[in-house]
Amino acid sequence: MATQHHGDGNQSELLKRFKEQQTGEYMRRFPNGRTGADDDGELTYMIAADPRHRTIIIRFAHPTEWIGLDVASAKALRDAIDAKLLEVHGITV
Repeated sequence: MATQHHGDGNQSELLKRFKEQQTGEYMRRFPNGRTGADDDGELTYMIAADPRHRTIIIRFAHPTEWIGLDVASAKALRDAIDAKLLEVHGITV
């Protein structure tokens, strides 16, 4: 699963953006404005469940020191982590 901390997008577009951010090809955007000098802009990340190791993995497209989330994005991240937590426990919804 791929998601971002600002806005919405379909999975293929988000995966493309993730790859572009890894290679540095993606133009930085600041959908809600820049929060400060160290804000690198929109960030794409992937969330996976590893039931065998009982682990949830969040992978960022590039080294990341911090993330800032608006309320909707924080809820989306929480929901994505909750879904992967259920997956780790073998619970289907």
